Amino acid sequence: MAHDGQKIITDDLIQPFQMAKAGVRGRIVRMGNVVDSILKRHGYPDEVAKFLGEGIVLAAMLGGALKFDGIFTVQTKGDGAISMVAADMTTPGNMRGYASFEQEKLDLLTSGNTPMNVENYLGKGYAAFTIDAGEEHKRYQGIVDLEGENLADCMENYFDKSEQIDTLLRVAVEKVDGNWRAGGLMIQRLPDENATEFNQDREEENWRNAQALAGTITPEELTSPILKSAELLYKLFHEDGVWLYDPLQLVDQCSCSAERVMNTLKTFAGEDLEDMADDGVITADCQFCSSKYEIRVEDIS
Repeated sequence: MAHDGQKIITDDLIQPFQMAKAGVRGRIVRMGNVVDSILKRHGYPDEVAKFLGEGIVLAAMLGGALKFDGIFTVQTKGDGAISMVAADMTTPGNMRGYASFEQEKLDLLTSGNTPMNVENYLGKGYAAFTIDAGEEHKRYQGIVDLEGENLADCMENYFDKSEQIDTLLRVAVEKVDGNWRAGGLMIQRLPDENATEFNQDREEENWRNAQALAGTITPEELTSPILKSAELLYKLFHEDGVWLYDPLQLVDQCSCSAERVMNTLKTFAGEDLEDMADDGVITADCQFCSSKYEIRVEDIS
């Protein structure tokens, strides 16, 4: 296994890698404190926490591909017990997330030991993947139906139908010794525009082999607090050789601020601001991090 200026980061990271001979690139995400603090902040039931954890991992895994300053968002909307999951990564690695759910619907599912999958818990709806690179760039959004066992399946469906890039995704969210941990693995087949018929057959075989190897990864391996990313990748792909690139550090950091709240409030008409205020003060709560902002109407100009 070769290393390219490897930084020493052991957890809460995105580790990009490439299997040069096989024509496959990928990223592995490992999360400990970051996902634990986000999920525990709102006291979500375990079922809700698991789906939100999946969204957080996917936001990191896909956001890790951004080559510019921006935000990658994963959001679901459905008619199930968990009506919404929202997670995003702001470059270089600021993570946040929250979920909405109906407790009565959730209780019916858990009391009946209903299998935990997207259809049963999130219902019918869609998952949206959004790239926002600021006002100077066009916003990109991809949408796919909520289908599959988990949100990774939804993302695979999106790549298959919309991007037409061969992609395999594995995501796991588990409690380890009372603390939430999460992990994910993504591999993608690199396109070769100069491939001959012989090369195409060989690349197809290489991709099938990479899929088979990646498919052996277990939830326990993805969420292990002991098994390091480099060790896991070596265990999976050592026969084909793996190049590791600099990892990206992930942090639990919301993008909300008093300035952003103020800028949003400035877009409202004066009479609307008065309606929102209580004794001349507007209170705004951040759904992601639970921060509370109190702004006087007279200060909004």
